[in-house]
Amino acid sequence: MEKRKALSIREVTSTNVTLYDILKNDIQDIVTREKEKIEHQRLPLNLDFSEFRDLFILSGSYNFKRQNQQHDFVIDANNEFIIQQLYLYMKNDSSFDGDLNKGIMLQGKYGCGKTAILETYTLLHNHMILRFGIPIPLFTFIKSVNLQEQLMKQSIQSFTYKPLVIDEFGRESKTIQDYGNILRPISELLSVRLDIGATTHGTTNFTLETLASNDFYGGMIGDRLKMMFNFITLHGDSRRK
Repeated sequence: MEKRKALSIREVTSTNVTLYDILKNDIQDIVTREKEKIEHQRLPLNLDFSEFRDLFILSGSYNFKRQNQQHDFVIDANNEFIIQQLYLYMKNDSSFDGDLNKGIMLQGKYGCGKTAILETYTLLHNHMILRFGIPIPLFTFIKSVNLQEQLMKQSIQSFTYKPLVIDEFGRESKTIQDYGNILRPISELLSVRLDIGATTHGTTNFTLETLASNDFYGGMIGDRLKMMFNFITLHGDSRRK
């Protein structure tokens, strides 16, 4: 804890200010600084939704083109609510339909467009940071299988603090044998990131109940997932052609 001024207990008792008041003010200052730190991690987004929507379509279409897909990104009745929620979340707007202090876990059927949406969100977010030199970290978009491979090659510390967007969450092996030891890299990483408040988003084909089952991460990690993520469902069938 930071100190405004180092005072001994004797000095405190010789003033009209109580020890309780001093400690309360110190803690309130710390809480305020933590809130400001969280707010500074969000983009100063001076755009209305129609402008954000147009930029999202352009960024999504670019994302398709770089993947050698010739169609454009389309916002329709199935995904417009999700795009709007991402806009409110990026603005840190209290009308967001969830908890702004949690990340977003986009869930839905195979092929319904979850990856395209959060990949586009990542591209647009990172472009704005780089374009205007905003002093906040870039998102790292990574599939859960690749993340697990990187955790085994490097360490959990390599991915502890950086903002992550974990694609296809739950598709990776939940345990790994390493010289007779059973390791759970993703579970360990999630626990550490929750404890330090690192920003984490993701996509998944599975419900929270399934992810919290013994066949996946189990009840303890499942309970942490509730604390980490706003689970938002993307409706609709596969868009793949």
